[in-house]
Formats: sequence, structure tokens, C-alpha cells
Amino acid sequence: MMGHSYEPDVQTYDAFQDRALWRLRFMWWPKRSHITGRWLWLRFAYQGLAVWGGPGDAVIEFRYHAPVEHIIWQLKQ
Repeated sequence: MMGHSYEPDVQTYDAFQDRALWRLRFMWWPKRSHITGRWLWLRFAYQGLAVWGGPGDAVIEFRYHAPVEHIIWQLKQ
């Protein structure tokens, strides 16, 4: 049985959204959409870039969205 704190409709916090810088880029190499998992290849897509710093080397994280998916994602924020 699940605990009382379980809420199926609540999204968990994603720190990437606060740090990401988004820009529209042409995808020369195939990438997967973070939202739907579809391939984004030879077309324009939004690339999100977040840099995570710490005591060691910085880590650069990329996420990709199709343009329509990105607009819907922004409206839901």
C-alpha cells in the first residue's frame, strides 16, 4: 500500500528547468526528445543547456524538445 504522501498528478521538481538556457537549433545529428522520446533529426528543435558546477569538473547537461512540444511544455509551467 502506498503512503499518504503519494499524489499521482503532482510533478516532481526538476532543477534543470531553473538553470536551462533554451535556444532553437538545427539538429544535424539525431537526438531524442526529452518529452516524447521521438527522434529529432534534420529539423529545428530547442536545445536546453544547463551547467552544473561543484568541487570537481563542471557537468554540462543537454535536453532537446521539438518546437511544438516546447511551446506546450512552456504553457504548462
